[in-house]
Amino acid sequence: MKTLSRGPSIDIEQCANNVGGNRFNLVLIAAVRAREIARRHRHEENPTQANAPVSALLDIQAGRVGISYLNKV
Repeated sequence: MKTLSRGPSIDIEQCANNVGGNRFNLVLIAAVRAREIARRHRHEENPTQANAPVSALLDIQAGRVGISYLNKV
């Protein structure tokens, strides 16, 4: 039996390749980006994205966030 995902499809291998091929860096970058998204949405009355970790991974997959994001930490 095949179960369908309710969320967007995220290709973890592509995300890892976008941040230099290192999954450890992927976790660090996704955590920093997710915290940033959560802080931003906490102050909005109508948040558009409810799930910060998923939004962070989608940003990484799309190439909007990369390895240079670790320099912000």
